[in-house]
Amino acid sequence: MKKILLLLTFFVTQKAIGQTISAKETILKIAADLEKFNRTEFPRDTVSAYPLGSFAEADFQRRFNFQLATYMQLLKIDSKGLAFDDLINLELLKHEVKNQLTVFEYQEYLNPILSDDGFHIDFAFIASSNYKTKQSLDLYIRKLNAFPTYTDQHLDLMRKGLKIGISQPKIALKGYESTYEQHIVANIEQSVFWKPFVTKPYGISDDDWNSAVETGKKAISLSVIPTFQKIKTFFDNEYYPQTRTTLGASNFPKGNAFYNEKVKFYTTTNLTPTAIFDIGEAEVKRIKREMLDVMREVNFTGSLKDFIQTLRTDPKFYATSPESLLKEAAYIAKKIDGKLPQFFGKLPRQPYGVVPVPDFLAPSYTSGRYSGASITSTRSGSYWVNTYNLNSRTLYTLEALTLHEAVPGHHLQSALTQELTHLPKFRQNLYINAFGEGWGLYSEYLGTELGLYKDPYSRFGRLTYEMWRACRLVIDVGIHEKNWTREQAVSYLADNTALSLHEVNTEINRYICWPGQALAYKMGEIKIKELRQRAETQLKDKFDIRVFHDLVLSQGTVTLSILDTMIDQYIAEELKKIKK
Repeated sequence: MKKILLLLTFFVTQKAIGQTISAKETILKIAADLEKFNRTEFPRDTVSAYPLGSFAEADFQRRFNFQLATYMQLLKIDSKGLAFDDLINLELLKHEVKNQLTVFEYQEYLNPILSDDGFHIDFAFIASSNYKTKQSLDLYIRKLNAFPTYTDQHLDLMRKGLKIGISQPKIALKGYESTYEQHIVANIEQSVFWKPFVTKPYGISDDDWNSAVETGKKAISLSVIPTFQKIKTFFDNEYYPQTRTTLGASNFPKGNAFYNEKVKFYTTTNLTPTAIFDIGEAEVKRIKREMLDVMREVNFTGSLKDFIQTLRTDPKFYATSPESLLKEAAYIAKKIDGKLPQFFGKLPRQPYGVVPVPDFLAPSYTSGRYSGASITSTRSGSYWVNTYNLNSRTLYTLEALTLHEAVPGHHLQSALTQELTHLPKFRQNLYINAFGEGWGLYSEYLGTELGLYKDPYSRFGRLTYEMWRACRLVIDVGIHEKNWTREQAVSYLADNTALSLHEVNTEINRYICWPGQALAYKMGEIKIKELRQRAETQLKDKFDIRVFHDLVLSQGTVTLSILDTMIDQYIAEELKKIKK
């Protein structure tokens, strides 16, 4: 990193020569160049030799060189006199490009898996797309045949990571074998990759269809299934025996510096891990008091731990079938839809559906997630609900989950962002965790004002979800800076929340494998609540909740400091109107 900083200092101190375009135009050109580089480096929708992209270490070096040159250009720009919208573009570009530099500096690319994600899991998603033309099916088959090279490149990266101590700990990968073993099938038609060949699309001739089916069958048989067998052999014989026994990111090479960078990136603040840990402990104490109030409301006389155990074991709090869980989630989602105009002046035109988490992900996956789609595609957004292991999917948290993952959470925010066509392209596809996840958690809180939590148990469910995110501030720092054991982390989350024990364990694995990301939720929510309180206090009866929410979402995803400035400007403008 010192070498990079010295290089940056040298370039930044050089006088810019021959600058003939404005700072605004420079920013937009840099953004366009960055977008073009990412789009055309290995065109995935053409006859490129790398339809899945290329992931050799030399590719990461080339990307780093481009990102470094881009960052140096950004640092040269004089921001004085820029309009606020242009300042946002500049700051967001810096934020994203700097993170790409740290990915290379700390060699994160040598660790391309998480407890619930990985290069091979990402690959499996290609089977879920709609292939309606001969050209799209041909490209799909080319991607299937590219899977062996794609895999070999990632396994080479992981082998190097193992040698220098950059890997995931084995203890956090329990059950990970399900992510590849389920693709090793004897019958090709049992493979998820066979799905595009089940039904002939309208408009494809019989000859073209028969040819695609035959070619696809060979690709699955000769390229896909043997490669998943290679992945299994790699994990069984190389990765698991050699991967690290330590837990936190502080055990990586330059681990403490790496974790500090991740904290800054995911929270978009300059707070230290210790400061965030202290905020988390304070939030845990506050929320626990509210949980005890609910417990007394239902006349439960035992301890909080006893109450949580009752919630975990009483059958009335669990669905009896995947269908009933999906139906309940869909009912809640539709009920929320009907209430949104009370709090939002602008709603997205893209719909969303309620679907189960794909089978190949479900065993190690979280309870639910949002899966977005381009507003120009033939798919809607999707609110995923995990129907695996129903005894771990609590009904009393389903309202909070739906508010977060569907509306007014991730779907509403993401779909509206795509409609902001006046923004540079990079911002329409940008996702900053502190904003996006902070908005999701704030959306859970909005459920109280929307009148959604139907009884004390669902209110307790909301509190347990908020407590879950507060615990993350403590646990993430505990694991990655304070050398907590996995047992400490599991106990802390299990004792303070009513999450099922299955969820507790999958969540802890996620925090271990993804340093810093878990901090985004609570830090973002705290900031949004703080800004709303500021606006309400200063504007009093002139405060309009619909205007506030529309403003928060009006610039797409932003850093918390940008959001702070946006709200201050809004308050100042409204106060001027009041004085007139």
